[in-house]
Amino acid sequence: MDKPIIFLNGFRHNEISLIRLYFKDNKEIKEKVEVLPWIRFSVQYDCYYIRNNPESMERLKKEFKGVAIVSLKYMHSYGVCMKVEKDSQGADQSNELTKWVKVFVVNIAVLHTKAYLSLPIPYKEVWVKYLRSMGAYFETKRRVWIIADYEQKRDQLYQYFRGQNCKIVHKQCAVKNTLQTSGVEVRKKNDYRQDSEVFEFIKAMTLQGASKRTISNYASQVKKLKDYYRGKNINEITDSEIRNYMFYLREQLNYSASSQNLVVSAIKRYFETMTDRIFNPKHIPRAPKQKILPKVIDKEDVAKLLKLEMNIKHKRILHLLYSTGMRCEELLNLKVKDISFEKNVIIITKGKGAKGRIVTLSEKIKGLLIQYLRKEKPCDYFLEGQKGGAYSATSVRNIVRNAKNRAGIEERLTPHVFRHSFATHLHDLGMDISNIQVLLGHQSTKTTQIYTHISKRDIHKLKSPIDDLDI
Repeated sequence: MDKPIIFLNGFRHNEISLIRLYFKDNKEIKEKVEVLPWIRFSVQYDCYYIRNNPESMERLKKEFKGVAIVSLKYMHSYGVCMKVEKDSQGADQSNELTKWVKVFVVNIAVLHTKAYLSLPIPYKEVWVKYLRSMGAYFETKRRVWIIADYEQKRDQLYQYFRGQNCKIVHKQCAVKNTLQTSGVEVRKKNDYRQDSEVFEFIKAMTLQGASKRTISNYASQVKKLKDYYRGKNINEITDSEIRNYMFYLREQLNYSASSQNLVVSAIKRYFETMTDRIFNPKHIPRAPKQKILPKVIDKEDVAKLLKLEMNIKHKRILHLLYSTGMRCEELLNLKVKDISFEKNVIIITKGKGAKGRIVTLSEKIKGLLIQYLRKEKPCDYFLEGQKGGAYSATSVRNIVRNAKNRAGIEERLTPHVFRHSFATHLHDLGMDISNIQVLLGHQSTKTTQIYTHISKRDIHKLKSPIDDLDI
């Protein structure tokens, strides 16, 4: 009897070179790959994989010697798919994988007016440029490109990708948050709530008064750790196993220092909230914080953005982000009653860490906000969605990104960049750092002092030692 074949196919994830393992359903192979710790399973790519290096290749060949043939035939193919030859009666002529064809598969799932598109890995840079030109944006959490007004762009997308030798797999979805095709999965955001152990953690954090964002981040990270060890109870996962998991996040998934530290914070809070276990920072260390200066845009670019002709609601969003230095979440939670036009102040009741503060209402935008209220007539929240309730963060990010593109600004721009620019420009104008700290709602001046490093006020007073040389 011929030996089964394990086909290898290279791909990249976050600039890391990996190798997929493809094989026909075989009990002996499956049992073996599931017990070997250096062979991992990716839910995202729905395959087993290893690191792409000589050591992993040698180990693979050694472990499966006598069990299966390791084939490199499709090692360098894009988007490998299986095709089995059949005879004229439709019968399968082979007991094994008879033919592997090199194709590009673009998966598209549609919900209402939006399309969720997944590109084959590795993707071509020209595809990304094309999607951006169509107004699509990439969501890193679910790793899909989201395209609004899909029906209007459908024929154009199909024509382009077919011209790029791509096969399009399309599925119309009827129920929100249950999108799934072969390669595209738009998961229900709160699926971690289905795990009873994680849900108890959620209830505890809620009673502790944690913010919705903290609860969501910590619960999802704890669930990922549990899934990594295939449903093992969280308290039974040892410190050594947690270190191995953190190493995996760093080395294979290329997690940043801040993302690693979020995972550590989630695990620490779980231990302290749900168990009697003592969290040992020596056993589960944090990554050193990267001292990155905040991104800031010049006043001239801010003026370009605020002068753009756009929807009145969109324009007031930009006005408030820059003139108050509010965080995006604070802006979304802002209610009509929180704005005092008589006292020229805005009361932020739901700041970070459940801290409230007061910011100044600029005379220059006071009349513009009144104009907006008279036209839009929001009931509760200052910014309301089409069906009432608070506006979405995604919509604010899209508004900022579209304004940036229209204004011809090349630098990356997010709602939070307006906050950094607000603080930096205040320091440029001579405002004391302690006053800026109050306006931003920082607990410590150390957090606020980072803006002194990028402010032009004091840098202009400095001179280079070369200025004193007679050259």
